[in-house]
Amino acid sequence: MVRQDDVILEGVRAAELACLNALARGEALSRRSDVAPLYAKGWVELAGDQPIITLTGRTLLDHPPTALR
Repeated sequence: MVRQDDVILEGVRAAELACLNALARGEALSRRSDVAPLYAKGWVELAGDQPIITLTGRTLLDHPPTALR
């Protein structure tokens, strides 16, 4: 079993950021498995079947990561 701390250390993947952006635009994700990594990293919470973007997820959207040189 992977701990949340370990999942967070993986960093931000482009696909995860795209899913988070889709949620922010109000789009429904086609697969529930798209939400699982976002939930594991604490970027969304679930209210029933509805994913809600957390403050951490909102911060990621407002200030996307930049590549290190």
